[in-house]
Amino acid sequence: MRVLLLTHVFPRAADDSLGAFLLHLTQAFAARAQTLVIAPHAAGLSDRENFGAVQVVRFHYAPDAQEMLAYTGVMHERVARGGAKILFARFGWNYFRAARRAAKEFQPDVIHAHWWLPGGLVGALVSKLTHTPLIITTHGTDVEQLRKARWAQPLARFAFGQARVVTCGSHYLRERLIELHAADAARVRVISMPVNPLFVNQNSKVKIEKLNLENATREFRILTVARLTKQKGVDTLLDALDILRARGIDARLRIAGDGDQREFLERKTRALRLDAHVDFLGARSQAELPALYAACDAFALSSVREGMGLVLAEALLCGAPVIATDSGGVTDIVRDGETGLLFPERDARALADALEKYARDSAYAARLARGGRALALERLAPERVAAQFLDSYEAATKS
Repeated sequence: MRVLLLTHVFPRAADDSLGAFLLHLTQAFAARAQTLVIAPHAAGLSDRENFGAVQVVRFHYAPDAQEMLAYTGVMHERVARGGAKILFARFGWNYFRAARRAAKEFQPDVIHAHWWLPGGLVGALVSKLTHTPLIITTHGTDVEQLRKARWAQPLARFAFGQARVVTCGSHYLRERLIELHAADAARVRVISMPVNPLFVNQNSKVKIEKLNLENATREFRILTVARLTKQKGVDTLLDALDILRARGIDARLRIAGDGDQREFLERKTRALRLDAHVDFLGARSQAELPALYAACDAFALSSVREGMGLVLAEALLCGAPVIATDSGGVTDIVRDGETGLLFPERDARALADALEKYARDSAYAARLARGGRALALERLAPERVAAQFLDSYEAATKS
């Protein structure tokens, strides 16, 4: 089967964490499908490259120095604020041209567009022109954008209306799409994104060296891995750390990630006088993450309405007990009291309570981590996810 995959984020190198799940997905079904990826160019990237059997073509939409929309994690925010609308229009036009050219030359059996905007809209236009079956996958930020922006709803209905299959990374996203009347419920399936095989192959031994509060030299180590944007809610995690330390728990937070909120978060850390207990690690490659996950006593994701939260599965596969916000798609992975702990959005005290449970009862934390690891292996292994997408491709070509 020949698959034309459209995305505005695709790894810039084999160990790039941005869009890494798309590389793992396409590599997982390489034996049964030939994939051509259309993605945006950015300074320093090649126009064409191969990741094993996966071919990538990157389209230009401005001079190199001005190609600053993709690979930032906040493209939709920049466009919504008004400063990049003209650049986004050029982005969309060149995206469409590249996708249409690829469809004519590659002759795909299906077009698989990730994120309904811009990829799904581009895919819908190309699908209509070439009569190629279309699949659209949503990831969270695009559904949240649709909820906030009424102007986008007619475009979304057109895009989803052209798709023969729509997939969502979580049940939460499926429910939101249907509530917004954006897609026909009969066409919407829940298929999670896959984790990196690197995490699946980690040693399954759950860490037993946990915090003993009677040992004053032992820190309780908290980790988060996230883009530093408002939606990720890392400020709530800083407040929770402050509360936790005030309760007498010698806790330390490591933050792996970068983004436009980093300066604000660093200022907040200083204001709370937590400088000596918070490490800003910057963005880390996929290869560096297993050691970080394995070294922590608790992994926390404080996002607001996360589409799925794949980092939670990565942490669980490395033996880390997890805590997440009780909202969005994370509840497909974190079942409160079974595979991890949940807390209400923006509730730093509740997050501190959950962290304290792990700090004071390492056996409880380890038990939940084992349950979470089993769930992640069952649902998110690349081969399992790839098989579900290949079934969807078959369904799209026959409908």
